[in-house]
Amino acid sequence: MSKEVTIAAEERHQPSADDIIDLAISILSDGRDHPELWNEIPVFLLHFPDFPALLLQRRLLEANAETQVHISLVHCIALAESGPLDAAFDAIEDIAITHSQSALVQGALFHLHSLKDPENPKFQLAGKICNAPFQQMDVLEESTHLCCASWLQQSAGDLSKTDWQSVWNSDMAQDIRASIHDGSYRFCNKMACPKIQTNTLVPAEEIAKETPLWDAIVADQLTAMPVGPEVVNLAYDRTCNLSCPSCRSEKYAADSETRARYEEMQRERILPMLKDAKTVFVTGSGDPFASKNFRRLMSELTPDDYPELGFQIMTNGMLFTPKQWEAFPSLHGRVRMLKISVDAATGPTHELLRRGAYWPTMLENMRFAGDLTKDGLVDQFDLIFVVQQENFREMGDAIDLAKQVGATGVYFARITNWGTFSDAEFSRKAVCMPSHPDHGEFIEAMQDERLRDPMVMLGDLNEFLAEPVTATRAFVG
Repeated sequence: MSKEVTIAAEERHQPSADDIIDLAISILSDGRDHPELWNEIPVFLLHFPDFPALLLQRRLLEANAETQVHISLVHCIALAESGPLDAAFDAIEDIAITHSQSALVQGALFHLHSLKDPENPKFQLAGKICNAPFQQMDVLEESTHLCCASWLQQSAGDLSKTDWQSVWNSDMAQDIRASIHDGSYRFCNKMACPKIQTNTLVPAEEIAKETPLWDAIVADQLTAMPVGPEVVNLAYDRTCNLSCPSCRSEKYAADSETRARYEEMQRERILPMLKDAKTVFVTGSGDPFASKNFRRLMSELTPDDYPELGFQIMTNGMLFTPKQWEAFPSLHGRVRMLKISVDAATGPTHELLRRGAYWPTMLENMRFAGDLTKDGLVDQFDLIFVVQQENFREMGDAIDLAKQVGATGVYFARITNWGTFSDAEFSRKAVCMPSHPDHGEFIEAMQDERLRDPMVMLGDLNEFLAEPVTATRAFVG
């Protein structure tokens, strides 16, 4: 075969720019992050220097809104690889706001940040292990997750219809664990996960030394777990005494039919699963003391029947009174972590953001929680502060408040859109976004020396410090 014929044959088989765009769209159609695709974009640019312009043309011709987003993400990465990074960040910001919980969109944003700060070890995920998908199950009303759903939105199954063993080792659960082993973390919201953002994922060789089971998980890259979850987060009952704008538009209480469904799930699936668990988290969905189902469950989880089980309690604090505490002797001396959502350091801001709360009662109940912690009836007591436009100026003061009421920690996190805000409303509240008119003032507030106190956990806000700190405490989600 002549040299000319060989070259012609190779050219016929070389993919065109449209072929590459089609392939990228196909890969991204599953909605998961694909760092392997982002890493190939410099190669595409070598063959097609006008690749960003071709992507823009293709997006104009595309009618499907979801596909438009996928093309835009590829375009943003191509811009970053071929020109100023600022242009790429400007191009992705609106998408990041409207898709704040998307593993794909937030993964692309994570990749852009890695190009901006390539020496930062938090962007090197390969060879590191997140223990949550191997130890944790979060039970929502019709979905089950292997981590907080804010950080891992993909469901592994529906515990309301399926036995827990089948959900725990479902095909999807095993795919999620496989993504930890291969370093892609493709199901995870990398910009929200506090372990990723604070670089506290554990090197595989270190976690393998902890137990024989971890040694087998790492050595054999196990995805099917031979034991049940150690940590179970019960987040299926949204019943709450408040109606905080960041969570819901109005108060919610489960009706009798819904409570009966919850009761069946608790009796048939959750109580048996908790026999071998170490920690039960009540609740990430409402308030445990407002829910009839959770009140009954906490009473049933006695130390006699569940001697190895400890509690993690998350509440808005309004019902956390001495009278309520005495009503639940099953909690006494067994609360490993108490979290009270406060979102403020002053009464007016708290009552605005925690709709239905009363600040004097909150102060009284937080001090009571501090007394329980001092007396050893609660191991750890944290205030939870969701940072947004209305409260970012009070972050430093919240640390002072935590010390005054006897808390042991303060966890800060940027606000998430759970579907309660329109895109415009979320954009107004998301002060962490560079385009926000108060973003510069927010950056200044983040330099408050009080935020460097060892009791502070900054989670997904660590990047806004002029000199990011290494986390001294891991956040238990």
